Amino acid sequence: MDVYFIRHGETDGNVAKRHQHHDTELNEVGQIQAEMVADRVMKIKPTHIITSTNLRAVETTRIIAKRCPDVIPETNTIFEELKRPDWLTGDRFFGLTTVLYILRWFLNYKIEGGESYDDFAKRIIEARSYLESLPDDSCVVVVSHSVFINLFLEYLHSDKKISFWRACRRLVFILTMRNVEMIRLEHNSLENDISWRIVGKL
Repeated sequence: MDVYFIRHGETDGNVAKRHQHHDTELNEVGQIQAEMVADRVMKIKPTHIITSTNLRAVETTRIIAKRCPDVIPETNTIFEELKRPDWLTGDRFFGLTTVLYILRWFLNYKIEGGESYDDFAKRIIEARSYLESLPDDSCVVVVSHSVFINLFLEYLHSDKKISFWRACRRLVFILTMRNVEMIRLEHNSLENDISWRIVGKL
């Protein structure tokens, strides 16, 4: 099975480097980006298209789906971005409030209105299991978000929590992931073994 993770198109929140709410829309550049990635998706002929329920991902998927009329997109909550508390919306990525939030989140403190690290990790593992349940000959496109995609990659081969230093390394990838960046994975189901492989960025 081939799985292509795609980050949604650009939003004004991405440009401003601020935390966004669930219903943030694509901006004009994001719509153009979605059109461009839709042409690439059409060529790989997906059998499944799955999207997060966050509006920016849904809008990206709608544009992609126009190029793939034989596939009905599936909206699935387990592929949503990390749920952040409302008070963080609008705050800058590199502000002190964000730094303190990330530290508390990684240490699994319960933050009212947000998703704990453990709950987020459980959801990622659930998403991995869901993809593994699809037919082996599937070609799956998943439109999601930078934090979700990057943490998914960390949990490809293990359910164990990642180390603090590995999390810091992954944070760099989260902050530098481009809108509509595409990452290809391969999954092979073998007897008594399930394996994932990162093919690379496209």
